[in-house]
Amino acid sequence: MSGELIRVIVVIIIAAVLITTLRMRLPEYGFLITIAVMCVVFITVIGNLFGAVSQLRELFNKSGNAGDYFVVALKALGISYITMFAADVCRDFGLTSFAQTAELCGKIAIFVLSLPLMTAVLDAAIKFAGL
Repeated sequence: MSGELIRVIVVIIIAAVLITTLRMRLPEYGFLITIAVMCVVFITVIGNLFGAVSQLRELFNKSGNAGDYFVVALKALGISYITMFAADVCRDFGLTSFAQTAELCGKIAIFVLSLPLMTAVLDAAIKFAGL
């Protein structure tokens, strides 16, 4: 992974220099390069993430009931990354209000996703307290 990380960072730096140079003359190409680089980086990182996720899933499944918690945590992580990506793209194009709206939607989605988990924890606490 570290070799791929260095390659990804080099691609990002080269793209940043290229985009900065093009932004003055041809801003539409800067946008296309941004999207292309983000997709390449995303695909590279996702490819490396699958191995780690499968190892973590096995570990959580061995512990019994905690597999449900792992799914919720993984979905929350995905929502946060997608939200961050969307907000950053909006900010890059000067659309701060859209970026804030995307972040708010992500936070609400994570809250709604975590409601069953919070309910289960609260039920367990109530049973433990004997109420």
